Amino acid sequence: VVQRLQRVPEVAALTQGASFCGKGQWGMEVHIHEWLLASSHLVHDPEEADFFLVPAYSICMFEGGFFPLAQLDVMYTDMVRGLPYFKRNHGRDHIFTFGSGMSANVFRSWQEEIPEAIFLTPETWLFNDFPDRTEPCFNTWKDIAIPGYLHRHEILSLASQARALASREHLAVFLGRTDPSRGPHPATDDADVRGSIRRLHEQGKVFVAQNLSVPEMHAVMGNAKFCFVPKGKSAWSLRFYEALFANCVPVVLSDFWELPFEDFLHLPSFVIKWPMSEVGDQLLSFLAALPDQVLEDYMESSRRNRCWYVYPPRLHEVDMEERADELYRVCPNLHEENAFTGIMRILERKQRASRSMGRFFVPPGWEAVVTTALD
Repeated sequence: VVQRLQRVPEVAALTQGASFCGKGQWGMEVHIHEWLLASSHLVHDPEEADFFLVPAYSICMFEGGFFPLAQLDVMYTDMVRGLPYFKRNHGRDHIFTFGSGMSANVFRSWQEEIPEAIFLTPETWLFNDFPDRTEPCFNTWKDIAIPGYLHRHEILSLASQARALASREHLAVFLGRTDPSRGPHPATDDADVRGSIRRLHEQGKVFVAQNLSVPEMHAVMGNAKFCFVPKGKSAWSLRFYEALFANCVPVVLSDFWELPFEDFLHLPSFVIKWPMSEVGDQLLSFLAALPDQVLEDYMESSRRNRCWYVYPPRLHEVDMEERADELYRVCPNLHEENAFTGIMRILERKQRASRSMGRFFVPPGWEAVVTTALD
């Protein structure tokens, strides 16, 4: 159960521009907020609340030019210190969404202000642009890895371009940059996985492109048996979700990415995960040797599981009846199997509010006596 926080000034400032911020791979910050406001999980009595959502579209506020990082840090700090129920459980029952590879580092003082709060974030490792941050924000024991955001039009486009296995022309493809900025984090000695992919491309062994139009990109993914999903600036990548809807078997080359919903999805049935340090001819030989039936099994399992990574569109984005909406043909069980229900399923296990810390009890009927004595 999530209780809606009173709208403190910083919350209002950090949740402006929802129609703009709800687009793109970080749009889940908006969609999670709006879904919860309209859901049956919302309560208005704080004593009934198991969790408190603190909405903020932080990465959009930064990337969209609303506020620089230094100002965001001040705004977040003021907001947290003004939250009326935060101190009661040291923030353990407060939820923050951080939708990019920066994760909670978009709020530079998070370690001092919200170290025990629950983070909903797609990022579980380090971000290259912050070389001074050498420990991930993500804590698997308290936080939840969430999917990136794909708009319904992207999902439908990818699904429409998915060819039958027998007609797919590429063994493996990667669509993205392979320059040094997408290499290992400066504080680690991890393998340069995108550099390895670039070398395979230079040898004519895999298809790599980075400047395709969206329709061209979707067509290439739908024409490949395997789609490489390597670490870049961050561990997570939207290519993973795009691959699933192109029904291209994702080959995750990101050692420290904890994939969303691993608690209840059998990931090895539709995902191949390969060590970053071993990307080369041996990987291509392994993939080429897999029988078609194995690939068909992966593809079928992907179709069964991939809709857990979909954020159903907000009502005002859909101008048709559900039964006529193509999205429900791709995801016929979307009401029950979607990213929102997946998040709530895991959140139920994250309740860590103390029933004794900061609270006091005496025998029933003696409360007034104790109150008088303490006064």
